Amino acid sequence: MARTLAEMLHGGPVDMEEVRRVNETLVFEQPNLWAKFLKFATLLILAASIATYGLLGDSMAVIIGAMIVAPLMLPIMGLAFSVSIGDQRKIISTLLVSFAGIFMAVAVGFLLTLPIAGVTHPEAIQQIMVRTAPHLLDLMAALATGLAGAFALSRRDVSDTLPGVAIAVSLVPPLANVGILLALGEPKLAAGSLLLFVTNYVAILLTGSLVFSLMGFRRAATSRFDPKARRRAVTVALAALALILIPLSLTSYNLISTQRLSAQTYALGKEWLKGSGYRLLSVDAETADGTVNLLILGNGDLPALDPLEERSRNLLSGRAIRLKVAQAETLYIGQGRSR
Repeated sequence: MARTLAEMLHGGPVDMEEVRRVNETLVFEQPNLWAKFLKFATLLILAASIATYGLLGDSMAVIIGAMIVAPLMLPIMGLAFSVSIGDQRKIISTLLVSFAGIFMAVAVGFLLTLPIAGVTHPEAIQQIMVRTAPHLLDLMAALATGLAGAFALSRRDVSDTLPGVAIAVSLVPPLANVGILLALGEPKLAAGSLLLFVTNYVAILLTGSLVFSLMGFRRAATSRFDPKARRRAVTVALAALALILIPLSLTSYNLISTQRLSAQTYALGKEWLKGSGYRLLSVDAETADGTVNLLILGNGDLPALDPLEERSRNLLSGRAIRLKVAQAETLYIGQGRSR
């Protein structure tokens, strides 16, 4: 039954030719180790440079370009492949290459940001900030991406989907973000970006090794199988997954709480504005100063703030309400506080 499943996943039995093809694609070893590593390092430095400038310029299009160029997924998938076949030498080789890639990407982001560190504020750049607070949805996406990546790499007929897989997983941009934030003196935010990368790394490793195992690469490989090496690698990956679940759960809880607060405040704001010449455009409860911003648009007399403050007193627990009112061609800003 297992062999039937493996053949269904792979599109046929896995033989030595397929093992050799995947090994040559993913694993860094002699006799072409240094030539392959030089190509990898060159592409990675270029991708990290593109990602750094895309992040600093707040350009999603440029960041996507960096994701396509970046080769960092190869050694991580190589590590997953090596774990699946239980080859300790390949595990160490691909692990070291991936660590070297991590260091290079962070260093590029750091060095390219230093010249403008004095005039750059990360809080004003959306593409930087969105990579500082990963949550459980990022882990779920990374797990699915690992499955898709291993499946695509192990089958020649779907290998053309790899650019899409590269875009789906976030590897080089968060590492470049770590370097950027360290150069800007924001180690706490840098730790959040590093957590995003580690989340993707561990998820790809676990799901990738699972797919390669299910496809039967272990049975077809002729390398010496080391069950202890495989067990150690899987144990470390699972322990890392357990550790990252803690901060991911906390950020997810905060995200859910903020979204719930926004939804409830939106309902209160709509009720408060009923019958007036204004309508509520948006609510933002995820602000650095702890206020809840309400953006409203309309004309005429603004309803009294007291009813809104009274109804939101328990909901906001002392947080401030800031109103941004677009009226005619002027912008009125007022503030109330729940007591």
